Amino acid sequence: MSIILGGESHAETEARRPLYQALMLITMAGRAHPEISAGLLLKGRLSDKEFAVCGRVGHIAHLSGGRLAACCCNSKSIPSMFKREKVQLFLFLVLIGLQVLGIIGLLTRFRIAYLPIMLAIFFLGGICTTLYLHRYLTHRGFEMPEWLKFIFATGSAVTLAGDPVMWVGDHRYHHLKSDTEEDIHSPIHGFPYAHMMWLVRKPRGFRERSARYAADVRKIWYCHLWEHSALYVLPHLAVALVLYFSFGFSGMLWCLYVPMLFVYNVTWAVNSICHMPKLGYRTFETSDQSRNNFWVGLLGMGEGFHNNHHAQPRCAAHGLRWWEFDGTRYFIWMLEKCGLAWDVVWPKAVDERDEEPEGLTAISTAASQPGEPA
Repeated sequence: MSIILGGESHAETEARRPLYQALMLITMAGRAHPEISAGLLLKGRLSDKEFAVCGRVGHIAHLSGGRLAACCCNSKSIPSMFKREKVQLFLFLVLIGLQVLGIIGLLTRFRIAYLPIMLAIFFLGGICTTLYLHRYLTHRGFEMPEWLKFIFATGSAVTLAGDPVMWVGDHRYHHLKSDTEEDIHSPIHGFPYAHMMWLVRKPRGFRERSARYAADVRKIWYCHLWEHSALYVLPHLAVALVLYFSFGFSGMLWCLYVPMLFVYNVTWAVNSICHMPKLGYRTFETSDQSRNNFWVGLLGMGEGFHNNHHAQPRCAAHGLRWWEFDGTRYFIWMLEKCGLAWDVVWPKAVDERDEEPEGLTAISTAASQPGEPA
């Protein structure tokens, strides 16, 4: 097995050869058992020289001081994972239907009484996705009380943000394979797939793979319960019925489905727009195409500063400069000051450019550790 790394002398390469060979074997073993590869890589057990697994068998990226040096062995290209997959028609109709309800709402008469509830639902859907599903549950960027976790989890169900197990598993896998053929929502597959179609055209077996990457989340009783769609929709239906009987059909559309229309598309824009080279800027040199986009960041409560996030995945803050407004960061800060959040992973200085592998090893230590029952 021949491995050559840029930036190292022959002697250094020879000295590290056993490590590189071990990493290569782990990478290839991960094709059959991804939870093994992810567990070892994410925990950072290899050495102080950290690695990022790319999306092709035998391809490894080595980053040092923000500089990428590729090392490769013979491999076969992995075919596009979407083009031949059938659309999951029912899920597709549900997603389209929810957005159509929001569009219909925009065409009906608006009343000022709807506005406070609309803003509350928009904030609830946004913060429960960004703070709970993403920065807490996926990356464990902080800790908080069990009762508060349940509230945030229920809030995410109200807006049908996605059952927590699949949400976390899909996102952890995205970080591991970011902007490769195996990245399930990269724009390299086309904008429609990156934005929404990846949700309804997943390859066979991908759900099971995501569940393995979120094994810790499945140990949380309500997250496991919400893997069953009939139970997951109950918080949403309860809120919809309350709004219907309080404000009528038009009021329900304005108060619930119009905010959901915006929350969905802003969230999906992080996957699509924030990985498109011409639609943002980069603060860190990472091995993917992640970008910071001011407008997605502003509307998405900080999620649009995506290059910052890919450089420091566990960091509880995505906006690092004063003008990168990160509403989720300030909410976590407020929780910390109130004693409701602790062990918060705050950012390093922007000029201390993080290396991508350090971020990847910290995508989530929970991916290979037992989860805490909640």
